[in-house]
Amino acid sequence: MAKKMRVGVIGAGGIFQGAHWPGWKALDDCEVVALCDIRDSALEAAGALCNVPPEMRFKKYDDMLKKVELDIVDVCTPNCYHCAPTVAAFAAGCHVIVEKPCATSVAEVEKMIAARDKAGKQFMVAQSLRFTPEHLAMRRWVDAGMVGDIYYGRLSLLRPRGVPAWGDFIVKEMSAGGPCYDLAVHILDLALYLMNHPEPVSVSANYWLEISNKPSLMAHDPKRYTVPDEMAAGFVRFANGACIALETSWAINAPEGTYNVFLAGTKGGMQNNPLTLVREEAGLLTNTTVQVNPDAGIASHSEEIRRFVESIKKGLPSPVPGEQALITQRILDGIYKSAVKGKEVKV
Repeated sequence: MAKKMRVGVIGAGGIFQGAHWPGWKALDDCEVVALCDIRDSALEAAGALCNVPPEMRFKKYDDMLKKVELDIVDVCTPNCYHCAPTVAAFAAGCHVIVEKPCATSVAEVEKMIAARDKAGKQFMVAQSLRFTPEHLAMRRWVDAGMVGDIYYGRLSLLRPRGVPAWGDFIVKEMSAGGPCYDLAVHILDLALYLMNHPEPVSVSANYWLEISNKPSLMAHDPKRYTVPDEMAAGFVRFANGACIALETSWAINAPEGTYNVFLAGTKGGMQNNPLTLVREEAGLLTNTTVQVNPDAGIASHSEEIRRFVESIKKGLPSPVPGEQALITQRILDGIYKSAVKGKEVKV
């Protein structure tokens, strides 16, 4: 029997327990053997879930990396604490998968890529939205040439009242940003992936904080709300002439929430919700809707982990490499910079 790959987790809270653990559990060739978290409650809950004994639970990731022989490290910490443990894991000779957003600045992403290159290990950013059945179908349309060259996108992920009431999403020192880092990163990454990552050149954007730092019907504590944004909108230009418009929110006075990625190309258009392909067929402009097979059993977080391990074992390219995350980060940085300066910025 082949030796199992040994996995260590840095950040053993809700994202790991609810999203990543099912993926690791489903793999016969991997085993979660060590956990690290600053909170005793997270270590106890994750330890019981993964059957990791107390002596393999750590408060400091440096201790875990020194004392435990690991092949892979899964970083599930808050946004502001992605870079340092990733760099340390590479220095310890491990492959790394890190939760989105990759980091909170271009400089941090570049540091993580450099650490990967020095270690010669695999690096993946956990952009789970790429691996839903709907978005895998959209990628198939792109690869089959049915959409052509994509020149415009309209991306919308709005929650009328959806500020996270758990974790530290709303605390600036932990998360740096609000829905831009939590939600926009998902639809932005997906659009860039389907557009084959054109080179961004400029961003014009704004953000607002009008509701979430005041008492409301939402469950979070408004006094803890220190991230700068609850809603953001922007326009991105690319070197190839393509553009995208983007909007996202945790809180906005809107009649309903949205979750839509629409992309227009030279041969067709497509959107994810409902999953639709638009093309000229037999002299008609035709909307084709697709019935995604619910029995396919594809869970996006589990699929991203499966593909990451496969890339390690088979020497394949990372499913979401650091270079792609760097493009996303340049745009996210640009949204915040443009909002502060009140004008379009180069990225």
